[in-house]
Amino acid sequence: MARLSDEELIAELKKRFDATKQALYDVKMVTSKLEEVNKKLQASEQIKSNFISHMKNEINNPLTSILGLSEQLKSGEMPPELIQTIATSIHSEAFSLDFQLRNIFAAAEMESGESELQISRTDVLTLIRDAMDSFKHLISDKNLKVKFPEKKSDEPPLLFKTDTEKLSLILSNLISNAVEFNVDNGKIEIKASVVDGRLNVTVRDTGPGIDPEEIHVIFDRFVQLESGARKSHKGHGLGLSIVQALVEMMEGNVTVDSVAKGKGTIFSISIPEVQTDTDADAFSVDGNEFFFDDEEVKAF
Repeated sequence: MARLSDEELIAELKKRFDATKQALYDVKMVTSKLEEVNKKLQASEQIKSNFISHMKNEINNPLTSILGLSEQLKSGEMPPELIQTIATSIHSEAFSLDFQLRNIFAAAEMESGESELQISRTDVLTLIRDAMDSFKHLISDKNLKVKFPEKKSDEPPLLFKTDTEKLSLILSNLISNAVEFNVDNGKIEIKASVVDGRLNVTVRDTGPGIDPEEIHVIFDRFVQLESGARKSHKGHGLGLSIVQALVEMMEGNVTVDSVAKGKGTIFSISIPEVQTDTDADAFSVDGNEFFFDDEEVKAF
């Protein structure tokens, strides 16, 4: 083996030192990335753990109430006024449970990649009115005023080709949010229009608003701005994440405008009409599809 000169030996040692230095740097970078991934996994697991714990209460509480209230109805004769009060409470708890489960199932379908668009011609105005009507007991409890045109006998349907069931869930979550985070005796204003092949819907409330620095997190799944002991609102931090996911699935966008706390919030969605002739004659109001010719749709 040939002997290395001093210069060659120094060069070889420097080469190996640089290689070792680069290897240590690479290990350090990989370790840093692994630590970052681990932190994200831990945060994700904590969020999911909190979600499961919270959901147990959100589901068990209305179920317990329904069982307890229905047991009272079985106990024997009671004044009609009390029966009506109990029936109203049962309906409210059942509605809350049904709405939460719809969101959970929708989230599960999207997570598994099993959610697909089912396109039909949708009467948007009727869909919005039906969504508002389903929340009327909560709207009444807070004495909210809802501004949206009442149906007129000669009103033509605002037809739009989209997925009726998914649009219904989007609207329900936006209205639910406007009710839950509004103030007593507040207002909700809803506007809908179709312009240049896009459906535009805005839902405005007169609630406390959202800190502009926190707007970026409200669409994160399982996240609520209030938590723990200071949590004063129902829900599980899933509704707005579903709104965003469904709107994006429909190739649309959702925006939030809340200039400052105490000034209310405006949620806006814009969705393009589906350009397809598939099921062109399918007409849907509430997610159930019916088939009519054009004249029958116009007469609806």
